[in-house]
Amino acid sequence: MDITIGIVGIILAIIIAIVPFLWKKYIERPEVTIEIINNRGSSSPKGFSSQNTVNDDGYIDGNSAIMIFELTWNFNIRITNNSDLTAFYPILNFNPNGPKFTLIDKLNALQPIKSADTIELKFEYRKYEEKSGKERTLVGIEMPEEFTDLGLLLAYQNSHKRNFYTLYDFNENRSVFLRKKPIEYRS
Repeated sequence: MDITIGIVGIILAIIIAIVPFLWKKYIERPEVTIEIINNRGSSSPKGFSSQNTVNDDGYIDGNSAIMIFELTWNFNIRITNNSDLTAFYPILNFNPNGPKFTLIDKLNALQPIKSADTIELKFEYRKYEEKSGKERTLVGIEMPEEFTDLGLLLAYQNSHKRNFYTLYDFNENRSVFLRKKPIEYRS
């Protein structure tokens, strides 16, 4: 009976010692969130569209003319570590099926994101549209239609080299913490 109690005590001691190690290695993770902040943009006319018709006098009516507009949206991606753990080797991936950006700041994968640190990256999205001046998209107010497919995946590791992921969903404006890389981001 004493031997059984001793064996059970040793087994419990081993389990109690292993649980915190396994917790730190496989379960404990940095919680890194992503936000997108609209920094306005611009809508500049680039010229008349070929869709315009010439009137009898050989002119195009400027008040109702269809113009080509270059629409530019400027955004900041704010990445914040909201945990006590450092996130190592961060890599930001955009949804391969989503919109393509014209200018993106690079995230330094060798610079860890420490506890309570915030990193801001600038990015720009540009597209062209053919509309009259009254119908053109209001860049400062409206978001691009293509952003319904926008997704950002931030991959990072804990101090034990275990991979974790934060997926930002633009439609729901929230960060989702994942343990596995989503299929659409695998290459």
